[in-house]
Amino acid sequence: MPAFLTAATILFKGRQRPLVIALCLLPLLMVTVCCIPALIVLPFWPTGHVRATELLQQLKEWSLRLRGADEKE
Repeated sequence: MPAFLTAATILFKGRQRPLVIALCLLPLLMVTVCCIPALIVLPFWPTGHVRATELLQQLKEWSLRLRGADEKE
């Protein structure tokens, strides 16, 4: 097992961060795509615009955390 880890470290040297970002980006994209129908329908419901705004705010926070940006920007 340690030989595999050493080989993986040599193989992915300098590519770890992009691979981690890519792995984290897939679930974020899936959640975003799943939210599209809700974002289309919610504004027509009573107080639905508040819920749609909250969904967008949550997606924004997740994408900023994925990028590593500070939330106070």
